[in-house]
Amino acid sequence: MSHVTASASVSTARPRAAAALGALYRLVLRTQVTVPRLLGIAALGSLSVLLGVFARWDDDPVQAAADVSASYGLGILVPLATLWFGASALGDLVEDRLLVYLWLKPVPRWQLPAAAVLATITLVAPLTALPLAASALAAGAGEVALASLLAAVLAVCAYAGLFVAAGLWFRRAVWWGLAFVVLWENAAAHASEGTARFTVTSWARSIVSSVPGVDVPLDGRSVAAALVVLPAVAVAGWAAATVRNRRADVD
Repeated sequence: MSHVTASASVSTARPRAAAALGALYRLVLRTQVTVPRLLGIAALGSLSVLLGVFARWDDDPVQAAADVSASYGLGILVPLATLWFGASALGDLVEDRLLVYLWLKPVPRWQLPAAAVLATITLVAPLTALPLAASALAAGAGEVALASLLAAVLAVCAYAGLFVAAGLWFRRAVWWGLAFVVLWENAAAHASEGTARFTVTSWARSIVSSVPGVDVPLDGRSVAAALVVLPAVAVAGWAAATVRNRRADVD
């Protein structure tokens, strides 16, 4: 009898946990979707398509399209767009001292960071990956489009985990994240092979470099490894955010 009762409790708890996670996910989406943010990311995405049109006139359109995807798309568009949404997903609640109201809800501490990461991916992935794929198609490099799409989505996942965690760990996380994108993901990544191995952009660029006849900077990693490392970074960021969410004092 006790076994049946325990099984019934577990089966009831699972739908409740899923419902709570879904409610938090929708809440984060509502707070993050604003017209200025959408227009800003759309403008950055449109620029990538314009660069793809110009790449069509290059002597090697396929290589030019890959350069646009790697240098502009994965080096600037994807990290900045994810930073804009991810760092503020929970960071705004911390800054405005509203996180305490979510703490009062009887839900596991891991769910709020998970909802923030999922919401960030939901918003940023289509706003960045689709323009990059369209950029490659505009350049007449269809073979680059699919690789760019996959690389952008996985890079968004990795950055989402990192920047959501940053929003909980640091005050003014957007500025810290901007410094991280400029100094580490771009400047330090080009400084040496050793530092490049510890950047999200280098792993994402390796996926673009899998297109035959294409050579992009910072692509010295295997595609198979990139398909594992980038999701692992997302999970690690979520775990770091969960640790902070469990230990932080909220007033």
